[in-house]
Amino acid sequence: MTFYHALTPYYDVLFPANEKQLRYISSYYAEGSSLLDMGAGTGNIAYALAEAGYNVTAAEPEAAMCDRIRAKAEQCGRLTAVSTSMLELDQLIEHYDGIYCVGNTLAHLQDRKEIRQFLQEAHGKLRAHGTLLIQVVNYDNVLAGSNFMFPVIRNEHVTFARSYELVNDRVLFTTTLTANGQAESSSIPLFPVTYIQLVPMLEQCGFCHIEAYSNFEKAPYASDASALILAAHR
Repeated sequence: MTFYHALTPYYDVLFPANEKQLRYISSYYAEGSSLLDMGAGTGNIAYALAEAGYNVTAAEPEAAMCDRIRAKAEQCGRLTAVSTSMLELDQLIEHYDGIYCVGNTLAHLQDRKEIRQFLQEAHGKLRAHGTLLIQVVNYDNVLAGSNFMFPVIRNEHVTFARSYELVNDRVLFTTTLTANGQAESSSIPLFPVTYIQLVPMLEQCGFCHIEAYSNFEKAPYASDASALILAAHR
């Protein structure tokens, strides 16, 4: 069973579309714009944006999650599901007004070379004046050794705990999912890409006017924040 396969039945409950996320994303794109959601999970954000009038392609390589998106797409004609990964953007025929990659998806790439490849291909898939949005964990904070941890997610059905531990040049991301009285833990190494690495890579790939924030309410980026959010314009 893959790392995220176990999460799939609970993903919609754990990670519903967040109003702050939606407001942030929609602040960059006019209604009716064509958007690409990279690493869409089960498509909660993509579905909400499609319902709001955007034309959204949700890309998710995890088969079970992509099937969830396809089921949602049957209810909304503006939503399309594809099983494309972050390093397969050149296989997509379309070009987009916007691409967004949120939920710390970027850190699942192996190294700076793969991240640069994704950024370069994203630049090539954007229409003129298009915008790429990225949200990752603020690894400047994690690497500072500040015992970084997100709050436990709890509801009547499930609890979900996440922790980050620096191991050599990777961050070991461990989750513990508790459902029906049974706990299951999984770990996966992530590449701790930082603000100081990402901004030059975006510039080298042709992006300009790069905005950096600490949250979806556009608070200025700070090294001790929990998130790094970037908006890079073509």
